Amino acid sequence: MPGNTLSLARHYYEIRREVLAVAGTQVTPWFQLTRDERDVAVAEAAIILEAVRRANEEHAVLLDAVTSRPPAAAAPRMAQV
Repeated sequence: MPGNTLSLARHYYEIRREVLAVAGTQVTPWFQLTRDERDVAVAEAAIILEAVRRANEEHAVLLDAVTSRPPAAAAPRMAQV
């Protein structure tokens, strides 16, 4: 996972840098980051991975709940008097 996190961190950082550049904000390129700055980016990538994991877990639980419940029966009709 650490290699995966590093790759995600680099790609996320560079995409973020591109988006900020369009908005007029210049950010240091990945290859020029200090060790501490890179460590922060990797920590953010780990947070993103955990958020995705939790979202996928939640989605699986909700999907299971929807697909495992029996279809709703038609409501019984009341006799007209």
